[in-house]
Amino acid sequence: MKWKNRQFGELDFDDDHVLTFPQGIIGFEDCRRFILVNDEDSQPFRWLVSIEDEDISFPLINPQILVPDYETSNKQKGEATVLVVATLKKEIEDSTVNLRSPVVIMNESRTGKQIILDEEAYALQHPLFLASQTPVKG
Repeated sequence: MKWKNRQFGELDFDDDHVLTFPQGIIGFEDCRRFILVNDEDSQPFRWLVSIEDEDISFPLINPQILVPDYETSNKQKGEATVLVVATLKKEIEDSTVNLRSPVVIMNESRTGKQIILDEEAYALQHPLFLASQTPVKG
């Protein structure tokens, strides 16, 4: 299949690469079909790209890069990929990630869901890097 995305241009992918989010992503409930794009220039970020709206793509990152002991209550460890949505700002120091609402992708079924965790220790706007660190790089 081919799909044109505003950020990446024309994308060519197989049907078995499509991820289905039956309830969409919070705030974007009408978008339910996505692909995960690994852009070498954006490492360690991956991009969740809608194949229904060419303007929608979300930068995702493995939360354990930022918080090594990050865990969800998801019992299917190993069967699921857990990523968090980043908000990238013009000034990289102002960028954050949402640790409270991870995106969980069930690897075998290729279905996903954004969940909301009860753990108050996880912030909605966790700094992408601490003031004493350099920005996250691939």
